[in-house]
Amino acid sequence: MYFRPPRCSHDDCPSRRGASFQYRRRGSYTRKCDGQIVPRFQCLTCSRGFSRQTFRLDFRLRKTQLHFGLFDLLISKVTHRQSARLLGCNRKTVHHRLRLLAAHAHAYQDRLLERVQANGGLNASFQLDELETFENNRRLCPVTMPVLIETKSYFVVSVAVGTLPARGKLAPRHKERKEARAAVEGRRKNGSRAAVESCLRRLAKVLPKDKRVVIATDHKTSYGAILRRELGTRATHVQHSSKAQRSFNNPLFPINHTLAMLRDGVSRLVRRNWGASKKRSWLERHAWVWIAYRNYIRGVTNDAPKTSSAMALGLVESLFSAADLFTWRLIGMAM
Repeated sequence: MYFRPPRCSHDDCPSRRGASFQYRRRGSYTRKCDGQIVPRFQCLTCSRGFSRQTFRLDFRLRKTQLHFGLFDLLISKVTHRQSARLLGCNRKTVHHRLRLLAAHAHAYQDRLLERVQANGGLNASFQLDELETFENNRRLCPVTMPVLIETKSYFVVSVAVGTLPARGKLAPRHKERKEARAAVEGRRKNGSRAAVESCLRRLAKVLPKDKRVVIATDHKTSYGAILRRELGTRATHVQHSSKAQRSFNNPLFPINHTLAMLRDGVSRLVRRNWGASKKRSWLERHAWVWIAYRNYIRGVTNDAPKTSSAMALGLVESLFSAADLFTWRLIGMAM
């Protein structure tokens, strides 16, 4: 396939600041890692060269196809260590590629929602709930992860991670560890409110300015005040009981089903397992990789395998593959 460079790869090129961009082909080279022939180009504005590889997500990576295999493992409940064993690489490589995939998935969704905002906003209904897990220690370091979705398409709009205080009724040995940890790291605070605010702040950017939308949650008391502060009169808050049977007839079934899928697909969210997060920052990164799979690659349901959540919401026109999503870098994306 003939490749046309979308821009000059050099950030200080005048063509990046409004001047016209023109280029010409300037030979090619053979990529050592797999023997592919990579075309080179020269920018006619700044006279400097670049290649097709500059625009790929695997730029400067030796094992160019590794992140596709890793992506499949990360959404299939496989831990970091086991992924490294299966792929024949170092665990540090898994961490590096996870950071790369997560940053790209997050940036892609931000870019897509910016386009939605420019076209008038997302006129839909939404649901919000929090998933509870932990980092490092189940009793001493619980973590909350609010997830915000569009109700009909199950499109995951945003996710955030926050700390929770240590659980009550601790055994003496756990109390000692809690005090020792507090002496080093400080008292663990409740970050639930800040995490929920982060999700709603992202939603506020893509809501239409002249229409009201419905946001459904359970009866947690803090949600009402946060919604009023972040969305004002643009949102109608509807609350349902979290104790009702979690069947298809439950009004909160879409968000409950999404959280269940998260726990089933992300190894660090499976209850009582060795793959739990040691740091909550990695949990958020892992979640964004799964979100890319849920929104753009997987079908909404098993009965609609060729329609992704983003397609159902009208944000994209076709079902993506991992290669579609993770081959090319986003223009202007910091690496």
